Amino acid sequence: MGSSRQNNNSYQKEKNNYMKKIWFDLTNTPHVHFFKPFIKRYSAYFNIFITARNFAETVQLAKNEYNISPTVIGTHAGKHKVKKAYCLIIRFIQMLNRVGNFDYAISCGGTEACIIAKLKHKKAITFDDNDLSPNWMYSHFTDFAFFPAAIPEHSLFRQGFKAASIIRYNGFKEDIYIADYEPDENFLNILPFRNYIVVRPENLMATYVKNAGDSITIKLIQMLNEKNYNILYLPRYQQDINYVKDFKNIFMPSKAINGLDACYFSSGVLSGAGTLSREAACLGKCSVSFFAGKTLLAVDQQMIKEGRIFHSRIPEDIVAYIENYSVISEQHKESKTVQKEVFNKLDSIILN
Repeated sequence: MGSSRQNNNSYQKEKNNYMKKIWFDLTNTPHVHFFKPFIKRYSAYFNIFITARNFAETVQLAKNEYNISPTVIGTHAGKHKVKKAYCLIIRFIQMLNRVGNFDYAISCGGTEACIIAKLKHKKAITFDDNDLSPNWMYSHFTDFAFFPAAIPEHSLFRQGFKAASIIRYNGFKEDIYIADYEPDENFLNILPFRNYIVVRPENLMATYVKNAGDSITIKLIQMLNEKNYNILYLPRYQQDINYVKDFKNIFMPSKAINGLDACYFSSGVLSGAGTLSREAACLGKCSVSFFAGKTLLAVDQQMIKEGRIFHSRIPEDIVAYIENYSVISEQHKESKTVQKEVFNKLDSIILN
């Protein structure tokens, strides 16, 4: 019996040494949900190594969703460009020392991961849907860049992506992981109410949010409060917490929660940035974007065109939209088709 166990351990060790390695780098909270189906799918073929930047709920959510602790490297630098550049360089140096060997680096437009892959003569694979970010920082280093078809190719060429590296797919980035989503009824047990609206403030520190002006979050919450809506409030930064300290009927989780569950069980989702509103739209929920930038992302423009997201910076119009919203059927059945397309394309790269 002991000999059999020893042989199994030797086999597992030999197998782990033989298997190729994928490095996933998470730099923002949405990346946790996004990469979950990838890690589940490819852990049968590869050793998996995960790094995460200490930003917002990224690290804690990764622990919750993956049941492992990612290797934490780097922090968020705010909006100051010099500080951003400094933190990027420091994180890059730390990664060089801690990441080790790998065969594929997969990230959501991770500049550090792409450069390190290039230095190590390994393949860098990126997923992105933000055509306003400074993607030129990694476009010259990625080998395969996945983008939703809603983003025009000419805008990718302008950022430095080569035609041979661009891989386009139908649908949206959120579809890829929503395809595997199953609601957790226990989620409601952490809330003090059953009927609620989700509110997530603007990401005014993001590089791609130009000429944003002031936040409308306080005014929006004030109007929702006056109409007795319960609010599940998901702050980004410490300053966001100050917006709600004088209002009632607001619940602010003390730790990271599952954003998909928050969307699914809600009566509507109001987000100052794109991911949460697109997640809600893919789940067929009432979805409002009050994105602060002067130019909307191409994927958001497409969802607005399809009537799946309502965009406004006028609190009165937003509240009126919520009150008059008619429930539509769930959308996420389409997500499985999108996921299958993406996995087929990625399989052809890393499993051949």
